[in-house]
Amino acid sequence: MRPTLAIGTLLLLVCPAPLLAQDGAPAAAGPPVAFPQVTGVPIPLHSVSGLFSSLNPLDQHTCPYKEVSGRVVSPRLILVKEMVCGRPGHDNLLVNVQLSNPADAVQMVTGRRVVVAATFKSAEEDRDSVFVAGFLIAEKAELVAGDPIDLAAPPTQAFTSYMMCQPPELDALAIKLGKELCVQNTIVANLTVTAPALEAAARGPTKLSPEDSVHGDPSAISCRVDPGVSDRNLSAIDCARNSYWAWYHAKWRDPWSSLPAPP
Repeated sequence: MRPTLAIGTLLLLVCPAPLLAQDGAPAAAGPPVAFPQVTGVPIPLHSVSGLFSSLNPLDQHTCPYKEVSGRVVSPRLILVKEMVCGRPGHDNLLVNVQLSNPADAVQMVTGRRVVVAATFKSAEEDRDSVFVAGFLIAEKAELVAGDPIDLAAPPTQAFTSYMMCQPPELDALAIKLGKELCVQNTIVANLTVTAPALEAAARGPTKLSPEDSVHGDPSAISCRVDPGVSDRNLSAIDCARNSYWAWYHAKWRDPWSSLPAPP
């Protein structure tokens, strides 16, 4: 389950094929590299585990739900304990929330429990013989209930994470490396602290496969070479904390595991 970014219609956050050796040197001098901005419009949708993303997931079907409740992960994501729409057997699922009123994003406070009314859809995309990326989407979503918001309380820390490919905050680093970057979102959210360790790790990515066990400080940032190409000329580097890579290893061994990714 290796993260990778496909330019065009698909953004793949994890590529499950075996890892291959890559040249970690920056790209040769040439015309400036232009990276896609995944935070622009259209906004990529995250899979139920946060391991994949897609601009337009395939095979979309309407779900029978009118409302769901869950905990806010980001202004566009909630974590739902259980939601059967398509393949059964999953819980702790990320649901993409497309708010009918963008102003409601201020109410999407991390950790807050909310009830969302929407038109719900599911989608699935084959990644290889091992994984099918499932997506849940709440279209024209409205917040109909939620825990009280304490404006005086300190921000709630993230309780789960997901991968982001080529966030605009990392364009300068990606250009230095001559690679595209897929990075754990909680690292990107705190670049004032994490930037030095992230850059050091990105300059020396390892060539590990998902089957390899993870060692070292769980909070340390490490990067891996992604054998898939994000476009026809550039390969990608995937960076996350070791605790994420340990979860990633367990997820590879048991794709049906419902344990959310660590912060």
